[in-house]
Amino acid sequence: MLKKLFAVMILLSAPLLATSANAGQTPDAVIRSATDAMTTRLTADKAKIAANSAHVEAIVRELVLPHVDSDAVARRVLAKHWKGATEDQQKRFTNEFQAYLVRFYAKAFANYDGEKINIVGTPELDERGNATVKTEILRKNGQPIPVAYRMAPADDSWKMYDVVIEGISLVQSKRDEFGPLITSKGLDKVIADLAGVNATANTGAAQ
Repeated sequence: MLKKLFAVMILLSAPLLATSANAGQTPDAVIRSATDAMTTRLTADKAKIAANSAHVEAIVRELVLPHVDSDAVARRVLAKHWKGATEDQQKRFTNEFQAYLVRFYAKAFANYDGEKINIVGTPELDERGNATVKTEILRKNGQPIPVAYRMAPADDSWKMYDVVIEGISLVQSKRDEFGPLITSKGLDKVIADLAGVNATANTGAAQ
């Protein structure tokens, strides 16, 4: 069930990151305009996506990654292990986790089927100036799924550092997954294992 929820979450959270024309916009305006742009692209490229999974990953790298604060995501996932990591370890983990996210997003993109998103209320600002934007995914059948986007100001735009669906945080779930592994195996081993999985996935996609 959790995997299914996160697949839907990633599918419909990525659109909020998909525009480069965010300067001066409020967080909810970024979500609205970018959602429209990304869903249009997914619809237009549906045949290409069905024929070639690598095309989905190319879209993710083009439209999503530039608008994700990858360092912030990696830092939050590693949590207490971030401060104890060397600069090289931090960089390698960030790069490999970013590659993991590309595959994670791409799997969800392949299942896009015209779902709509409504923005609920107005952005909630915390004491650090970060924003939480609440939305709901309108499935064709069934109850709406609540999704919250955690965003931070970056220059004249906003970048995402977490997505929460039905109370479940992507960052927290990955922190819970990687934390025990780092404690038992060590960070270098976890990075190497993640790199191996990414390399195997890339080889499969190229075939």
